[in-house]
Amino acid sequence: MTTSNLGAGTSLRRLLAATAVSDSANGVFAVAAVLGARQLGGSAPAVAAVGAAATLPWLLAVPAGMLVDRVDRARAITACNLGRGALMLALGALLLIGAPAVPALVVVVFGVAVLQTVVDTAAESLVPDLVRAAELTRANGYLAVSTRLCHQAVGPLAAGLLFEVSAPTPVLVAGVGCAAAVVLLRGARARPTAPASPARLRTGVVLIARSPVLAATVAVSALTTLVNGAFMTVFVLYAISPGPLGLGESEYGLLLALVGLGAAGGSVLTSRFEALVGRGHLLWLTRVGWAAVFAAPVLLSGVALVVVVTLGSFVGGMWSVLAMTARQRNSEPRHRGQVAGASRMITYGCAPIGAGLGGVLGEFLEPRAIFLGAAVATLATILLLRPAR
Repeated sequence: MTTSNLGAGTSLRRLLAATAVSDSANGVFAVAAVLGARQLGGSAPAVAAVGAAATLPWLLAVPAGMLVDRVDRARAITACNLGRGALMLALGALLLIGAPAVPALVVVVFGVAVLQTVVDTAAESLVPDLVRAAELTRANGYLAVSTRLCHQAVGPLAAGLLFEVSAPTPVLVAGVGCAAAVVLLRGARARPTAPASPARLRTGVVLIARSPVLAATVAVSALTTLVNGAFMTVFVLYAISPGPLGLGESEYGLLLALVGLGAAGGSVLTSRFEALVGRGHLLWLTRVGWAAVFAAPVLLSGVALVVVVTLGSFVGGMWSVLAMTARQRNSEPRHRGQVAGASRMITYGCAPIGAGLGGVLGEFLEPRAIFLGAAVATLATILLLRPAR
């Protein structure tokens, strides 16, 4: 079924098109920023500074959610994409004239990431205003695949090719992409929502804590993110030669790309699988899918490993759509942004914790033990899913 079959067709298509272009631009810029830090700074601290600047703004996801609930969400996306585009184009101009770039790069990356928290939160909160309730899971699937495919695959691939032309080229292209996203969103109209209630920093967290469904959903997402952070920290050393899997850098990149593509395919088909097996069964199947990805390197290699991690990510990737739908259906329209912001802050905040945990465990345990532990921990999250079924 195409997006034209969905309730508010034109407006949803505009949002999806704008999100696809915006996410592609974000993927281009993110990779270009890291490559630029490596080329211009030539040091690990420069690269680390860019990485920190890109992730720290997610600690501001709660105020971003508060803002989204106080303003027109489509206009918030437009304004922030204009800001992101302006910052990227300004950085590109600095690179063209050969100005001292590393400090400017860090500042711009931070600014772009701050605005991105608003864009992502507003897009998630806007979808329920554009479609009928029965079509929400399918619409969320289309939105999720934009992130999986455009941000994690198309953008990085384009960045690598454009960076070979020159360092400013991918930055300038990303800036133009943000401007194009603004044009694509023009004319999107949502149903009116109730006036927002007075916003407080703790509102989103309190609403999540009070709702068994929201609490379970966020807890599972956070724990999965933590486990994935630990897994990835160890897996890169295990996978790339001279590690046991003996992969080259390009083969490792291809394996990660297949995980992203598998998750993207699962995102698109979530609504169909939900209708086929039921929401409750699909929720725990997503846990089995990611557990299979984490456990696969213990026993498999070569083609068998590729097949299992691709299929596992296909099933596991449906979780993000189901979780997004649960947040939307279990929060009032006037609180939707605050709930989404608090959820993102909690979930994404677990990523660096997981990475640190993986680094510590890697000093004391064999990689296979960590992989098995990650799989078992993921399966254990099934016990938390009862309220969300």
